[in-house]
Amino acid sequence: MNCSPTLSAEDFKTIHNALCEMRSVYETIHGVVREPVADKLAHAIREMEAGLARAYEEDHKAFDNKHDHYEDVRSQLGLSNSVWSIFEVDNLADRHPFEGADRVVYKDHWGNKAVSCSVNGLTWAALYVAANACIRDSGDSHHIFIEQFDIDKEDTRTLVLRTGS
Repeated sequence: MNCSPTLSAEDFKTIHNALCEMRSVYETIHGVVREPVADKLAHAIREMEAGLARAYEEDHKAFDNKHDHYEDVRSQLGLSNSVWSIFEVDNLADRHPFEGADRVVYKDHWGNKAVSCSVNGLTWAALYVAANACIRDSGDSHHIFIEQFDIDKEDTRTLVLRTGS
């Protein structure tokens, strides 16, 4: 190599997924194809794992830092009904990109009806507070992981909350 390239998150994800696929192929062919071929694939997998070890360390550290930040904000704001799971957001104090959005609606849950809550602020933390209130008011205590906000197709001031369990 003539440089020390930097991988984007998307590049790293692509390589990680390709490595997982290689492991799956190895598990499928191990003991079926000639041993030298399987051994060669196993060696290539170990080399890729070794080459990516530092990147995996950095990724795990970044995940831990974000998780700690989300939990700290959750504690400071007294949010007990939800867990922030949008890991593309580095800092919940940053301004969210949904210009003009002033409410969150939560439709797809195990409760009885759609729930709507006001957004009081322009930060990701303000969306967290509104989403937490929607989850609380929905009565669904199973789907508590805040995973996505989509702009409502009929009303750009409304964000549709997506959660997971």
